[in-house]
Amino acid sequence: MSDTNSLQFAINYVADAVSLAACVGRLRQHPAMALDLEFDSHRHAYGVTLCLIQVATPEGCSIIDPFSVNDLKLLFELFQDEDIQKIVHSPGEDLRLLHSLGCVPQNVFDTEVVAKLLNYEQSSLSAMLGAKLGSVLNKGQQCSNWLKRPLTQEQMNYAAADVGSLHRLKEVLVAEAEAKGLMAFVDEEQAALSTTIYRSEPKDSFLKPSEAAKLSPYDGHVLNGLFAFRDELARALNRPAFQVMSENLLRDLFSGAVSPAEAPFQPGVYGRYRHAGFGRQVAERLQALQEEAARLGLSRKMALREKNGTRQWTRQELQEAQEQFFSPVQQVLEQRFGTHAARYLLSNSMVAKLLRHQARLADLTPYKQALILEIAGQQSIDLSGFL
Repeated sequence: MSDTNSLQFAINYVADAVSLAACVGRLRQHPAMALDLEFDSHRHAYGVTLCLIQVATPEGCSIIDPFSVNDLKLLFELFQDEDIQKIVHSPGEDLRLLHSLGCVPQNVFDTEVVAKLLNYEQSSLSAMLGAKLGSVLNKGQQCSNWLKRPLTQEQMNYAAADVGSLHRLKEVLVAEAEAKGLMAFVDEEQAALSTTIYRSEPKDSFLKPSEAAKLSPYDGHVLNGLFAFRDELARALNRPAFQVMSENLLRDLFSGAVSPAEAPFQPGVYGRYRHAGFGRQVAERLQALQEEAARLGLSRKMALREKNGTRQWTRQELQEAQEQFFSPVQQVLEQRFGTHAARYLLSNSMVAKLLRHQARLADLTPYKQALILEIAGQQSIDLSGFL
C-alpha cells in the first residue's frame, strides 16, 4: 500500500496574476479537474478564511495562494464553466465557502456520494483511497496552520495529495456504479450539487437547537447574548472565540456559578482580558441582557409545545411512528442496496425530521422520493401526509 503524500505529483505553486492566467489556460484544455480547498475555520483566527485552492489534472496539481493572488475572478469563472467537470470529495464546506465568495461551481462530481450509493461503510477520502487504490492518505498536516506563510513542503505535498488521486478514484467508482446499474442515481445526485445554494446569513444564534429547546425564552436570550458578546470580542481580536473565553465559563456566568468579577481570572480567558476592568465589562453586558429580556417580556418558564408537529416527541412516540410509516421502507431499501446505502437513501435522522414535519419527502432528490413512495405503495403505507 503506497503513501499518497510520497507520490511525485507535479506541483505548480501559483502566487501572482500572470501565473494564475497561465494556470487557468492550461486547465481549460481538460474536460475535468479535481478540486479541493484548505481553509481555517475558527482554529487559528476568527471566522472562515480561504487559505489555498488546489486543482489537479492527471498531469499534475496547481496550488493557488489567495493571499498572494488578490483577484480570483478568472479561477471562479472556470469553476462556474458547465463544460468542465469539477471532481470533489465531500465538498459541503468547500462549496459553502465558495458560495460566500460569490462563486457557485457548476458540473460538480462528488466521489463520496458514489461511495455511499455503492454501500461502502467508510466513505471518507482516506478510506476510499485505501479501499479502491491501495493508497494511504497521510492526514498529518490537515490541522496545520494554513494561514502561515511560507508554506512548508509537507503542507504542499499534503495539499497536492488531497486532489491528486481523485481522477483515478472517480474512474474506479463510476465503473463499479455502472456495473451495478446505479448511474442514473449518481447523475441525479451530481446535478443537485450545482443547484444547491448555500446562503450566508448573519449569525444571531449561537446555541445548539437541542440546548435552546431546554431553556426558557428569557434564559435562552441571556445565554445566547453571552455567546454573542464573546463573538464580538473574538472578531475584534481576530482570534477564534474559544481562545477568548471557554463555553464552560459562559455557562458558569449564566448560571451564577462564576461571578463577573471572577471571570477575568478563570482558566482560558485571553491574556488581554485578565484584569478587573474586563470583569466590569462582563457585568455590564450580563445586566444589559437580563434587562433586555425583561423589557421584551420574555417568559422564564419553558414554552409548551403544541400538538401540531412542533411539540417535543418522546422517544417511544417517534419509534412507534417510524415503525408504522418508514421502517418497512428502510428494510426494503436495505435488501435492495445494502445497509449503508439504505442509510444514505433514507436515514433515521431524515425520518425524524419527516415525522416532526421539519422536512418533506419533496425535499429529497427525486429518485429518493420515487423509491420511497414506490416501496411504500407496494406495502400499502400511506405517506401522503409527508409530501
